[in-house]
Amino acid sequence: MKAVKVAEDCQLFDGNNPVVVLKGDTFYIMSDVLHERFRTIRPDLFNFEIPFNEVYNKYKGQPLNGKKIFMVRHGGGGDILFMMTGANVLKKLYPAMGLGIAIGTQYIPLVEGSIVDTIHGLPIPLDVWNEYHYHLIFEGIIENNSEAHEYNAYDLFMKEMGISLSNVRPEDKIPQLFITKLEKEEMKQKFPYLESSKRKIGIQISSSSPIRNYPPYHYIKVATVLAEKGYQVYFFGGVNQTRQIEDVIREITRNEALSMNVFNFSQPGLRGSLVGASFMDCFIAPDSMFVHVAGAFGIPVIGIYGPFHSALRMKYFKNAIGIDVDCGCSPCFQHGHFPCHRGDPSPCFSLISPETIICAFETKIEEVLWEPKR
Repeated sequence: MKAVKVAEDCQLFDGNNPVVVLKGDTFYIMSDVLHERFRTIRPDLFNFEIPFNEVYNKYKGQPLNGKKIFMVRHGGGGDILFMMTGANVLKKLYPAMGLGIAIGTQYIPLVEGSIVDTIHGLPIPLDVWNEYHYHLIFEGIIENNSEAHEYNAYDLFMKEMGISLSNVRPEDKIPQLFITKLEKEEMKQKFPYLESSKRKIGIQISSSSPIRNYPPYHYIKVATVLAEKGYQVYFFGGVNQTRQIEDVIREITRNEALSMNVFNFSQPGLRGSLVGASFMDCFIAPDSMFVHVAGAFGIPVIGIYGPFHSALRMKYFKNAIGIDVDCGCSPCFQHGHFPCHRGDPSPCFSLISPETIICAFETKIEEVLWEPKR
């Protein structure tokens, strides 16, 4: 993390994310990722830096009733859900505590309707940071931490918060998401096929990290079998994945009879994807956010894993199957935004056959799907 002074007023465009507006002659707290990104765009932007340990009052388990704590994790989506699940437990211990968070702006839809008092997109002014009694930074807790090889991620974040893991019920280690009835009604008006009585299977087309992507050509086989069985298959992704999803669907619907069972559900914003996910009866996803979205909604989920073992992510979810691969280099615990140096797609994911996923679905998930809905 950095505490830096901005030289002048500016607006920075961060890819598909909202524009970041910074005021001149103002100190900001920002993640190392943002700092490097902004410096690349504007090398002259920052003219002074405060040693971060001078402004970081790390929370170490003190009583929080009547106090305010601020938590930071830039992303990705799953990591923010790890943080928020621990925050929910902390709030139960200290109902009168105040909670502020700072996350990547694109992930704010994940925490709408939650227990958070104040939500900030990174970066944040130092003046806001200083309003809080304590701080907790979760940058690097997975990427640069050997304990991430041993602890389930929800436990890992709670441990960093000073929470006694033995006192937390397994059901409290499952994330929460909040979707309104109005949002669901508006989504049904936009996509009437969501009202079909057919069971719906969501598939996350890709992860934010290339090293954790399941090959699209394998997804074609998986989705084809599911569509032939009469399920509706919805491919989830952002606008950047639209063309990839269209290519996959084009291959599946060479059989025209399947065209009414396969849908492109790429959305311009994360909130739309979350609302759409709440309609699904099952999810299939690589080691990424929608595994945890499914867990939050209590939806049966098949998670596909390689660099990390599935138990480190899915341990507490109901009706969840983690598919792990037995190869010499897995788990490698790599957690970055570059493809695996052994190949792209990663060899560990390539070795997991479509038949393995279909078998998991048919033997462990399908029976659950056809239980009477309560």
